[in-house]
Amino acid sequence: MSVCVCREVGIECQEVPGHSKGIGYRQGQSLKNVKSDHLWNAVLLGGQWFLLDACWGAGRVDMEHESFVKRFDDFYFLTDPEEFIDSHFPDEEKWQLLDAPIGLEDFERRVFKTSVFFTMGLRLIQPHHCHILTDNGEATVSIGFTRPTTFTYEMTQHQDLLHSGSSEQRESGNCSSGLLTVSHRSMKLQLLPPASGTYDVKVFAGPEGAATPLFWVCSFTVECPTPRAMEDIPENPFLSWGLQPFAASLGIAGSSQGSEVAEVDQGAFNLVLKTSRPLLALCELVQPEMEAAVAKRCVATQIQPDALTCHVLCPLRGFYRLSVFVRDYEKADAKFQNAANFLLHCKGKVVGPDELFPPNLGSVCGPGTRTSEAGLSKFSHTAAVLSTQQGKCNITFHNQRDLELHSVLSRQDDGMAAMPLSRHLFCTYTDSKVTVSASLPHAGVYRLGLYARTAPGGDFNPMCDFVLRNSCERPGPPFPCVYSAWRKGCVLFEPRVGLLEPLAWVRFRVRVPGAHRVSMVGETRTDLKLNKSRVWEGEVFSAGGLQQLKLAASFEESSDLTVLMAFDIKQPEADL
Repeated sequence: MSVCVCREVGIECQEVPGHSKGIGYRQGQSLKNVKSDHLWNAVLLGGQWFLLDACWGAGRVDMEHESFVKRFDDFYFLTDPEEFIDSHFPDEEKWQLLDAPIGLEDFERRVFKTSVFFTMGLRLIQPHHCHILTDNGEATVSIGFTRPTTFTYEMTQHQDLLHSGSSEQRESGNCSSGLLTVSHRSMKLQLLPPASGTYDVKVFAGPEGAATPLFWVCSFTVECPTPRAMEDIPENPFLSWGLQPFAASLGIAGSSQGSEVAEVDQGAFNLVLKTSRPLLALCELVQPEMEAAVAKRCVATQIQPDALTCHVLCPLRGFYRLSVFVRDYEKADAKFQNAANFLLHCKGKVVGPDELFPPNLGSVCGPGTRTSEAGLSKFSHTAAVLSTQQGKCNITFHNQRDLELHSVLSRQDDGMAAMPLSRHLFCTYTDSKVTVSASLPHAGVYRLGLYARTAPGGDFNPMCDFVLRNSCERPGPPFPCVYSAWRKGCVLFEPRVGLLEPLAWVRFRVRVPGAHRVSMVGETRTDLKLNKSRVWEGEVFSAGGLQQLKLAASFEESSDLTVLMAFDIKQPEADL
């Protein structure tokens, strides 16, 4: 038909018989002594011969439904001979139209590429032949591209026919038999067959951000004599590992981790993503054998104006998927989008159940964008996770807007403490400087939550959480019980513990701005004296039968005493 049409319009046309990698072709099969089974054409235009295949350009055969699917594909009209030779081998060498013609065996080994491979401007980096033999249970495919491109793949048990029933299009896939990573100008696919045998591999690609399914671009056969012994790799529904190709458009400027597997040391891993604008982030950690409730206690996220930091704990050996989702910080209605996915491998030490992050940890840990926005600045500790070997720590910062603050201490099992955990926090507020002191009752991991009332009469809003890791086995003493009259400017110098020894003289030193009298009230009242430094001080005896000593003060001209705080006195243990 093509010959007749060409002759009608005065174009010289030749029928070209030969072999093609179409219906019935078995990838890698030998075509020696096999009669050619296809015809295409060569046309003479402007004194130069060109190749075309009107049959392939009109559509394809759907083997599954035994029907012809019409789909015009202009790639197969006047095709570049260097690209045409990947799928068409003429009986006569001259119709290759190549300066250096290839042999039949070379044609058999060539990687099959669909027309989409060429129309998308893809470039095969490796392998050079369609049949790949694994090395230590691994095979690698790499493809270059010039325009932002999304990739996925499928690997199935070997089938005889190259065009057998499997789809030419594919939606995003969950591939756990390999590692697909995409860099700025190339894609790398590390295939890890789960068992010995032969596998068919199809690679799919499409323009980045396109709503249409990805198109089949090339095929390979992978032979695996001996698979690599590996733990299960978690499925990755987001196609590739590392930063997504479009991460820059989401505000991600760089990453501390590349697309390769991250080896986790000592059961902990930190990821830092540089950002070009303030972002909000959510992190998801997945491990095939880990429960979702445990996974939530394995991640702590710190959000700063120019960086996102994700602290990860690994309680099990094996592979983990860490996925990061972001949106612009100020766009509350925007949806979170997947910006990066990292494969972590923990094969050494793991963290114990009592070392995981505290339950109910907030989505914002450590100082960052939210605290800066509220006017809380100059934090003494800029990291989200703090460690102490003495069971004590002081966190200081500046409260530039004079917000009303509140802090909370919690842990997974707070029933171990003799006193409420609230007694193990003490807040001092002078001028614009705030100091939150912690004296931890036991070794373990604690959550220190910082809250602020950002609007008059409004609720307290979470500012950030700190994770406190205490390795000290010696119980930290509680602080005094503080009442609402203890306000800005008040400073307790000594004693800094809220549980006093009985039958002992205790020295008290305290600053109470605006006070006319400061007294310690127990069985009797003892007035403290004001020294030249505006500090009230004095010694008080802790009686044996007394349970509390209270610090009280009178203000202005009133003689009434207001209780500021109370100190407990240790009671002797009852005789058995």
